[in-house]
Amino acid sequence: MARAAASPSIHPNIPIPPRERRRGNRQPLGVVGILTEANSDKQLEVSVLNVSLHGCAFRAPVGYRPGAAYTMRIGAGPLHLTSTIRIISSRDRADGFFDVGAKFV
Repeated sequence: MARAAASPSIHPNIPIPPRERRRGNRQPLGVVGILTEANSDKQLEVSVLNVSLHGCAFRAPVGYRPGAAYTMRIGAGPLHLTSTIRIISSRDRADGFFDVGAKFV
């Protein structure tokens, strides 16, 4: 009689890793970014945490509505990136700041 292959056991104490949704590798970055509202000259300084070919993550003092579009400028002088971004997620933190994920459009 053949023995059935053992199925992996499920342990409630072992967390299941989240599914990675990003299409590219993230590169850690610790620079200031300037976020500008569309059709406005209002600017907000944010801390860019990482960047990839498809988007970026930053920490901001205010939350953002997913789906909203802004212009992001990362870096200064001749070495900078300016792109339109669309907010994907905005999560509040215990310290009063927000972790925001955005994609380049």
